[in-house]
Amino acid sequence: MTLANPFVEVNDTLPLVVRVLDRAGDSIAGAPVSLVVIDTASLGLDSAHNAVIGRAPATSAKVVAVSGSLRSDPLSLRVPSGHADSLAVIGPSALSVGATDSLSGSLTVTVLDLTTTPGTAAPLGERPVRFAIVQPAYVSRDSAKAVLRNDSLGQTVTTITASGTAAATVKRKGAGQPDSVVVEASVRRSSGAAVRGSPVRFIVRFQ
Repeated sequence: MTLANPFVEVNDTLPLVVRVLDRAGDSIAGAPVSLVVIDTASLGLDSAHNAVIGRAPATSAKVVAVSGSLRSDPLSLRVPSGHADSLAVIGPSALSVGATDSLSGSLTVTVLDLTTTPGTAAPLGERPVRFAIVQPAYVSRDSAKAVLRNDSLGQTVTTITASGTAAATVKRKGAGQPDSVVVEASVRRSSGAAVRGSPVRFIVRFQ
């Protein structure tokens, strides 16, 4: 069991995909699998769907998969406090890159909890935000004339704990840049549901 961002929010459900391998490393189709939660105070179990349920905040709640006599290494999951239910832009949503510059200003978003404490907007850290260049529709990074700062067309950035913000930047790549680039930022809860406001859109214009 592996996850790129192993977390499940309180009261959310996170399905886990488990593969049982033979000695050659090939998947065994139809092998029965069950999950065992070690930290039952923080995680519940939905056995019918091979999923775990967030119960209480924890930095490292563990679950293992069992198939016959086989047992996986424990998978550690974060159970963050608060509920990610709003995504908003911080600062300008339209930026310009000057003719002598190569890098845009920050495209910044914040993830907020609006419901745990009614009337209070609480910033949430440790939430993955996905930034992606959606226009022009480049076939690959190699064909792109503008990329995100990590030299790709997509980047996942974890929000800062204190501010609940995450940011990306766009940079020129080679000659013949487009007039503008559209970047979308989106957040999904651990259940897979899109957070309200997703996606937000930024326009970066090249001069």
